[in-house]
Amino acid sequence: MSASTLRIIIALVFFVHGVGHAMGIMPALGLSSVKGWSSRSWLLTPLLGETASRIISIVLFAAALAGFLAAALGLMGWLVPHDAWRSLAVASAVISLAAIALFWNAFVTFIPNKLGAIAVDIATLVCLLVLNWPSEADIGF
Repeated sequence: MSASTLRIIIALVFFVHGVGHAMGIMPALGLSSVKGWSSRSWLLTPLLGETASRIISIVLFAAALAGFLAAALGLMGWLVPHDAWRSLAVASAVISLAAIALFWNAFVTFIPNKLGAIAVDIATLVCLLVLNWPSEADIGF
């Protein structure tokens, strides 16, 4: 596989994963009608109330969305400095995992959505922090 192909594939994964975080924002904005889909946090809502919990949900999922989109753009060298893509991807994966853990019902109740999101986050962290993959040579930079 060529370096540019690998770079495009990884950027597309980050882009699609980032856009998927919009699902976490929808119930907080009242845009969902699916039973069980909510911005209620098992931890934060009892402590802080519905409004604060909803705001935190929006902030976390929006940060993960924006971060993964920025990581994809940085990886491609578009609009975001290329040197920032790894840090953006790692931070976004951590934020995403925290958001999913705190707001388990913010994603549609279909379990593969949640497990897929968690898998992408963990793969991002393992590849970038443990394996140091891909290298700049692998992606053609």
